[in-house]
Amino acid sequence: MNERAIRRLRNKFVLTGMLSLAGVMVAMAILLSLTNLFFSIRTIHNILDFLVEHDGLLEVENPKGDQEDGDDQEYGLSNFLTDVTGRDEFAFQSPEFRFSTRYFSVVLSADGAVTDFKDNHIASVTREDAAEYAKRAVAGRQSFGRIGIYYYKVAAKDSGSVLVVFLDSWNQMRSTRRLLYSAMILMFAGTLLTFIFVVILSDKAIQPEIQNAERQKQFITDASHELKTPLAVIRANTEMQEILTGETEWTQSTLHQVDRLDGLIRNLVTITRTMEKETGEETDVDVRALIEESVHTFQSMAIKRGLNLTSEVDGQLRLHAVAAEISQLLGLLIDNALKYCDPDGNIHVNANKKGRGSIQIVVSNDYAAGANVDYKRFFERFYREDASRNVDCGGYGIGLSIAENLVSRYRGTIDVNWFQGRIYFTCILR
Repeated sequence: MNERAIRRLRNKFVLTGMLSLAGVMVAMAILLSLTNLFFSIRTIHNILDFLVEHDGLLEVENPKGDQEDGDDQEYGLSNFLTDVTGRDEFAFQSPEFRFSTRYFSVVLSADGAVTDFKDNHIASVTREDAAEYAKRAVAGRQSFGRIGIYYYKVAAKDSGSVLVVFLDSWNQMRSTRRLLYSAMILMFAGTLLTFIFVVILSDKAIQPEIQNAERQKQFITDASHELKTPLAVIRANTEMQEILTGETEWTQSTLHQVDRLDGLIRNLVTITRTMEKETGEETDVDVRALIEESVHTFQSMAIKRGLNLTSEVDGQLRLHAVAAEISQLLGLLIDNALKYCDPDGNIHVNANKKGRGSIQIVVSNDYAAGANVDYKRFFERFYREDASRNVDCGGYGIGLSIAENLVSRYRGTIDVNWFQGRIYFTCILR
């Protein structure tokens, strides 16, 4: 894995983690706000019920005794549950509660006339306004509701009249909004700070992996260079032996293995280079011309092996890419098809537009033995499905891994599947 792949993986983890964190924080903020709203409405219900029970007044029956006894008690679980749920019976009897609660009540007769109006705990509502509110509440046919900033409760009296009590909920509404806004601000600030810390710390965390990847590439390059000299000596000695004693089965086998090792070294160097940053300049590439050129290049090899190599390109296909990399990708896929195509089989290269700005390239060949093949491992480095056949074809199990690296540079995908005796390699380049 190269530096760019490591950083891309890091970015995916950071994005996934931040989205998860943001989702959890949004859910917590919503849950907190809904919980606060629920208990606020519940408290308003309790106050309105208390007002209805006392004919629209907050009576104080025991202003000191019980309350003082309650204050002297130690704070325990029951007090905590009372604070959470807002069900404090002493609160309605507190002498301070009467002066901190803004409310008014209206009694309407059967014909809708105002027979009683209590407004000694509110200053912003006139008798006319109160009558209008009461009539609207009764007309709504709901025993509990809200008109503006006033929550109300409607209760029928034994005399046939209707008592409507109103509670000013401005403070509760403001507290609920303030809690929601505070939760949103804290959520945004917390997510932003977490993102900054995660980016900084994750960048430090991946540095050892980046260094390991660089050392791995350097090792492959150095080892490839060092192996060339002994291979050249082995080749020279074997050829000299053939000159002196003639060709034998053993000398030919030695030269064949030297050629395989030399090819393996070249492929290792190639895959190391493909993992590095682009070495060429991206230009407007004519993909159609590159396909025709690649098919023409491999045509003689296909004829020599008795295979039929064809291509079909749908219209003019252009892509902003490095031409050498696209040619290398096509060469790898066609060469792989030549190695694994059935005798007297057909190889076909197809290309067309795929969505907006994307190109799909499909290289397929006859492969009758592909019904029970593990295609998920095809792009693993050095993986060979049929090792004995691969040796005869000169493969190393590296080409498809190189192709996958090339495709990933263009935010594309490469997949393989088998259908009715043919294997299909599908590349989508963006």
